[in-house]
Amino acid sequence: MKKTTIVIIGKPNVGKSTLFNRLIGKKKSIVSPIEGITRDRIYGSFEWLERHFELIDTGGYIPKNNDLLNNEVKFQSEIAKNSSDLILFMVDGNTDISINDQILSNNIKKSNKPCLLVVNKIDNLEQEQDTFKFYDLGIGEPICISSESGRQVGILLDKINDFFNKNNYEHNEINHDLSLAIIGMPNVGKSSFVNKILNEKKSIVSHIAGTTRDSIDSSIRYFNKDIRLIDTAGLRKKSKIVDAIEFYSIVRTSRSIEDCDVAILLIDASKGFHGQDKNIIRTTIDKGKGLIVVINKWDLIEKDTYTMKNFKDDMEYDMAELKNYPIIFISVINNLKLRNVLDESLKVYEKRKQQLKTNHLNEVFQKIINNYPPPSSNGKEIKIKYITQIRKTPPLLGIYSNHPHLISKTYEKYLTNKFREHFDFKGVPVNISFRKK
Repeated sequence: MKKTTIVIIGKPNVGKSTLFNRLIGKKKSIVSPIEGITRDRIYGSFEWLERHFELIDTGGYIPKNNDLLNNEVKFQSEIAKNSSDLILFMVDGNTDISINDQILSNNIKKSNKPCLLVVNKIDNLEQEQDTFKFYDLGIGEPICISSESGRQVGILLDKINDFFNKNNYEHNEINHDLSLAIIGMPNVGKSSFVNKILNEKKSIVSHIAGTTRDSIDSSIRYFNKDIRLIDTAGLRKKSKIVDAIEFYSIVRTSRSIEDCDVAILLIDASKGFHGQDKNIIRTTIDKGKGLIVVINKWDLIEKDTYTMKNFKDDMEYDMAELKNYPIIFISVINNLKLRNVLDESLKVYEKRKQQLKTNHLNEVFQKIINNYPPPSSNGKEIKIKYITQIRKTPPLLGIYSNHPHLISKTYEKYLTNKFREHFDFKGVPVNISFRKK
């Protein structure tokens, strides 16, 4: 089935991200008056007249600027342009045509890609009268909108739909079997990991910590599974958030964790396991997501027979919960064990959605309870009647008893540990709800 993919291209600060957010119906791209905030390609989707579209927001295109990061942004726009079916070339309706607008329009024409010229920041009919100058770009008829207020965005959507109808593009809906978020502190190799998995330079990789500010979606097919990869902005300690852009990046990362099925936490082996890594782990577990801890840059560590075991033991000593989650050692730069991470992700995903039969669950737990019954509390004997799996994604066990409020946290922990001993839920948070019967 042919994907209908649209890319928004234009110089910085013309309103690309504002239009992107309006079309997908949520604030996914960071919007700021500071030029050049969107650096990577941001992916989203929307529906119009029963047709599903994939939308790409690009970093501000600056073809005349030789700055290293701007060259990377330019490269990202080139890739997005070449992977799309339709280009939305956006210009600022309140300014004259710039040399960068002209260069970009010439590049689009050379690409032979279909394009709609979108003149943004046009809030009334009087302003529209001054948009005829944009015919000089040679792209076609200007479509005047205001992405901020939504003025005439419906007309733009109709033009987009007309283009795909005329070119016989099929209606489609893209579904993913697994959503996988790549999370971690800045500069641990998240974007490099995604790029290596995709075998494509999709996220900007830079030695500058915090280069990726938005969450970026990519898709791969692996062993007949469609996997959505979310490369997120690096999570920093709050004391190091020096501007609003860093704050919004953290908000996006938190949303990415909420949207994923399984999160891969990357840790820099050369920097070790830190308090912020623990905070990320707790956040992921609290949200009920599958978790895999991946130690990157293992090639930088001097090793002997016990180095890996000692590293893992130290982590589990610092945070006992990690005994229940896979820990994998990799080197992105050397392409070492990256496929192991994907294999483990699929395993964790299947465990996270497994449903246990109530009869089997009660047989196992009856033996556990007989071996160590719940201790009495306030002179009252606690009897557990039965157990069932109330929810499977993530697993939630309902334990029914005569005095649920008297069951101690210590006994709850005992039951959880015994459950994990008998059932394979490695990588998945398990919760218990005590209920009255």
